[in-house]
Amino acid sequence: MGSDVQEKGGEQPSPRPQPGTGHADAVRRVGFFVLFAVLPALTLVTMLAVGLSDDSLSADFHHEIYPQSEQMLNGNNPYPSPDFDPTVGANYIWPPLVAYTLAPLTLLPLGVADVVMLAIGLVCIAASLWIVGLRDWRVYGLVAMWPQIAGEMRVSHLTAPLCLLLALAWRARDRRLEPGILMGFAIAVKFFVWPLGVWLASRRRYGPVLVAAGIAGASLLLLLPYVSISDYIRSLLQLGRAFDQDSYTLFGLLVQSGASETVGRLTMWACGLLLLGATWRYRSFTLAIAAALTLSPIVWLDYFALAAVPLAIARPRLTWIWFLPLATWGLRGAGIHIGDPWDIARLLLVFLVVFAVAFRDEPDRARARATRASLPAPARLPT
Repeated sequence: MGSDVQEKGGEQPSPRPQPGTGHADAVRRVGFFVLFAVLPALTLVTMLAVGLSDDSLSADFHHEIYPQSEQMLNGNNPYPSPDFDPTVGANYIWPPLVAYTLAPLTLLPLGVADVVMLAIGLVCIAASLWIVGLRDWRVYGLVAMWPQIAGEMRVSHLTAPLCLLLALAWRARDRRLEPGILMGFAIAVKFFVWPLGVWLASRRRYGPVLVAAGIAGASLLLLLPYVSISDYIRSLLQLGRAFDQDSYTLFGLLVQSGASETVGRLTMWACGLLLLGATWRYRSFTLAIAAALTLSPIVWLDYFALAAVPLAIARPRLTWIWFLPLATWGLRGAGIHIGDPWDIARLLLVFLVVFAVAFRDEPDRARARATRASLPAPARLPT
């Protein structure tokens, strides 16, 4: 009788697990944990140990930003003359806003400040991905293994804080002035991200664009107690001429492949202008970042960590594209003669694909495609 009731309306017996299914699930969970948690942790710990052992941890912060901040706080002029040789020694030419913002770290011993700077970078990367909507824990582990993130740990080029500022600007893109304030500080930290202003303008956010330009311009006034703005710009141009042929750029690729500097620069500017035009046409955050990297005279390995932000917007779940940057392991991070043309070509090809996928799947464009697909086909006129 009880069996009849169970068959007619009671709970059905749970299906028996297939032989081997529980074992396979356990193996898969362990494999995921090893791949996306253990290996990233080992990668970060290894990079930390290597950096501490050879005094390369947070190298640019250690040798440039920290001492520059100390000198400026003491009222000394850290900026070199415009005809200095950037290939000799440390270069104290960071924007004054950077030096003043990081000045509190000079209260710490230099070695401790290096580790704190590394921690700040990791937090900024994780926070930037979270802010744009990434919730898949596996992607966080995978991004931690990108050589671009490891490179940022070794040099502290401030790419990680830049990722955070750009992520916040994207999140606040429809607010009144907030995106302009965030973008202004981003440009003041690293001038090469100015094409993001074109993205804001393409969204008819002219007020925030003016705010961004005002903040970036006002930050240059902090130079005046130490050096004129014109001399500072000449120093930046001198720095660019010293390292542009050794950068991970189209210009670097062409010149190292035997092309003339004129051909390299024309190609670089042509591609950059095309990307700026496409940024305006499609109102694309992704293409604005691609344009910034294309037009920057100096691009080191860690700069491409910026690609993680638009990719997280477009692909907030684990897919194959998140693995692709791992193919750039083995490339040098920064410096003179960082690689041969094949190394530069490999890096540019990998991130060409990354940016193409991120652009294709940007939320605004994806919604537009879905809307077009849902519209009824136009009726055919009778003949």
